[in-house]
Amino acid sequence: MQVPIALPLEELVPGPELFVHASSLHGQAHVARVLVHAFRLVAATGRPDEVRRLWAAVYLHDLARTHDGRCQRHGEDAVRQFAPRPELRALFARGGVEAGDYEPIHTAVVFHSRPDGLDRRHPHWPLLALLKDADGLDRVRLGDLDPRYLRHPEARGMVGFAERLYAATDGRLPAGAAHFPALWAEAVRLDADGD
Repeated sequence: MQVPIALPLEELVPGPELFVHASSLHGQAHVARVLVHAFRLVAATGRPDEVRRLWAAVYLHDLARTHDGRCQRHGEDAVRQFAPRPELRALFARGGVEAGDYEPIHTAVVFHSRPDGLDRRHPHWPLLALLKDADGLDRVRLGDLDPRYLRHPEARGMVGFAERLYAATDGRLPAGAAHFPALWAEAVRLDADGD
């Protein structure tokens, strides 16, 4: 299992300081696990064309949360507050995000937290479905993941991996720049053991 974004592992997820709300449920550890699931989903579904957009959408999706309860607006808030930041645009550009990628990224981030979603025929549906499934796989941390709500059969086949990744890493990895490299090493080990 290789990281499909050509950046140092330390740069692939936001640091704890970027999150509006310090959270153990929706903070750096959650986003890091969602990114692992996203990379695995891209490979499993044969959608390498979505990897850079999916990475940026995962990065942004929970940054603007102000609490851990139900919230349908935090995706829209993330796009408004964080997507225009020059330092994030520079990071995304170094990871391969192009100007034309921002519309689908923004759509996915805005709609990931809304139950109404998009029509499956919408051109941004594939990216949104990948983001929702990657995010959904980390519901194992809440104990309420229902695989029937996952959009891809490949995601439904990853529930066991999501459970093992959460059990092996929850509260055990350092916060900050070292978090994703440590999580990725554990994910590679678990992936080698098989789903």
